[in-house]
Amino acid sequence: VCVPIEIKSADHAKLFRFRCPLPHKLAEARYPGTVDEKMGCEVGAYVWMQERCPDIRIPYLYGFGFSDGRCFTHEEQGPFYVRIARILQRCLRRCLGYSTVLSRYVLNLPTSGYQLSTAHMLLEHIGPGIGEMLSNTWDAERNNPVKRHTLLRGLAMLFVSLARVPQPRIGSFRFNDDCTVSLSNRPLTCSVMLWEISHMPRTIERDCTYSCANPYVSDLITSQDSMFLSAPNAAFDDEDCRGHMAARSLVRLLSHRFIKREHRYGPFPLQLTDVNTSNIYVDRGWNITCLIDLEWICALPVESLLVPHWLTGCAINKLSEPEFDKMQREFIHAVQKEESKRTPVGHGFPLARTMEESWHPGVSWLWMVIHSNAMYSLVWKHIYPRFPVMADRVLAEAVLSGCWREDSAQVIRDKADQLKEHRQHVASLFTSHPAPASSPQLLLHLLDLILHFHNFGHSLSFLSRQRVLDGLLRTWGLERVPYYTIDMVL
Repeated sequence: VCVPIEIKSADHAKLFRFRCPLPHKLAEARYPGTVDEKMGCEVGAYVWMQERCPDIRIPYLYGFGFSDGRCFTHEEQGPFYVRIARILQRCLRRCLGYSTVLSRYVLNLPTSGYQLSTAHMLLEHIGPGIGEMLSNTWDAERNNPVKRHTLLRGLAMLFVSLARVPQPRIGSFRFNDDCTVSLSNRPLTCSVMLWEISHMPRTIERDCTYSCANPYVSDLITSQDSMFLSAPNAAFDDEDCRGHMAARSLVRLLSHRFIKREHRYGPFPLQLTDVNTSNIYVDRGWNITCLIDLEWICALPVESLLVPHWLTGCAINKLSEPEFDKMQREFIHAVQKEESKRTPVGHGFPLARTMEESWHPGVSWLWMVIHSNAMYSLVWKHIYPRFPVMADRVLAEAVLSGCWREDSAQVIRDKADQLKEHRQHVASLFTSHPAPASSPQLLLHLLDLILHFHNFGHSLSFLSRQRVLDGLLRTWGLERVPYYTIDMVL
């Protein structure tokens, strides 16, 4: 949640943004410590970009705190001798070749005895003088060729700026107790968090990073498998269940194609895994003026670097291959032009050429599969047709689903039983506490049902649907009710 704060004095006023992560959207009850993990990763990303990517405009971070009461403020707010000591520390660490980055934040010891026991951040307010959210004008002007070209060029600049200092491991940044930042957290992507919210058993532990890309790919596929097994409404019937299992078998079978041999052990470029129209600020010509919400930045294999699918105007499961191919080529060309303006840093490699090599054989679709909730549709629409040997899809599903697990037949029976119990549970929500037709709670359930089943719902992600419902609740003045999945109730 983001709260605007205005501080007024005799001669001026200043706006800030106070952000707090919501525990129920981070699976905090199921996995205690996830709120602080997310906060540490976001702060780590802010610190790293302040030090290594000064050409990317991000909000100024004044301070932050964790749920244990520890608060940190920018060293500029401290006494002069603290700033001098920090300057000397940075010089010494640079000379000694430390791999961690010393941040510009120091522990703020409370003087009043009061401690805020909620993770939080105090950020600069990004106002109209800097730009406006791209989402405000995206729908109306996304077909303007001049603005689209400008936006692609800006996105290419962001991607190249982040990738030109590759990392030695796959993971996310973490803010440590000694005020340093290190790449020591698991690769925390928005998709992984959404899976855990949906009660998927955690596959990748908090301290797990990867020096090799192959185990990371394997763990992501295992996460997708766990997501399917733990969701009671994952399959409509036996045939649908076989289709899901077959898709997972095919992805596992093709996993050796995800990574080129020469990139297996890195280097791994930083990537914006959740860049969207609401965290990009632009001017009237769609020049990017600011980037916000940095919590899902990760160092990942270079093959996974793709143009954001929303640039086509379609949901990920509605993508047209020719249209997305055109957009990908335009983006690769923009990356290539941006790279030509810069001098490679460290173990830099030609990003555009690597993206081109990954796109041709369809490897990019595989990465989209394991990083999204749309595995079923993407596999059967974009990956399966590339292997015409088994043209009969029914036969392919029967064979591949049997190879997913030794007990595939039992899984089919179990999913049918889970679906039956799930429908009974959701039906009881409507009968155990009857409400009049005008009840906002009842309207909430009905709206979610409509959103999920109709085309509008299928074009929205789980998170997007949740935001729509949260907005309605705020309009009605209600507190957030438990998010029950009722998409299987007819």
